[in-house]
Amino acid sequence: MILFCVFEIYAKAQSSAGVKTDMNFSGFVTSRSANINNSMKAGGSAGIFYKNAWRENRAVQADLMFRYRTSGIKNMTTGETAGYSYFGIELPVYALLQANIEERKLFFGMGPFASFGLSSRYKSENRTVDPYKKDLTNGKTMMYRWNFGAGSIIGYELECNLQINVNFQLGFRNLFDAGSEKVEMFSFLVSLGMGYRF
Repeated sequence: MILFCVFEIYAKAQSSAGVKTDMNFSGFVTSRSANINNSMKAGGSAGIFYKNAWRENRAVQADLMFRYRTSGIKNMTTGETAGYSYFGIELPVYALLQANIEERKLFFGMGPFASFGLSSRYKSENRTVDPYKKDLTNGKTMMYRWNFGAGSIIGYELECNLQINVNFQLGFRNLFDAGSEKVEMFSFLVSLGMGYRF
């Protein structure tokens, strides 16, 4: 019965795909014990999306994004300032509610995301560190590659299928590997983007 319902939904669904890009601003939420102050900096993303609408006002959308993030970090104990950069793959999935306004469309969605860091760099005046490189003494890395969390999106689609959207993400995983029992650091992101649905 479950399989029959799933096939029935997909048979009636209208599928579409598109491309999207955005400018993002990202940073971290840290615990007080981390004694770290961070500032949001600009990055960018590009990718594709697949949308499946089984009713006029309901849909599911999955994105595959290649995302570049940057932020500034200051250690309040030592006074060291550094720049953090990240490049990775992210897969958000949104449950969408849509409202048709003449030939245009307003949509809002929420859902989970998962990400995998391909490369990362922590650079200060005195040192440059790869946060994904294992420490030979304890076998741990400075930060985890994998992350997961939740996000939301709100957007507007014009008659020509051009989309404008705003996105917010909050990571649920403590990104610190070494020292994770003492401090916590969670990622967040705000982005303004454009897309085109084919």
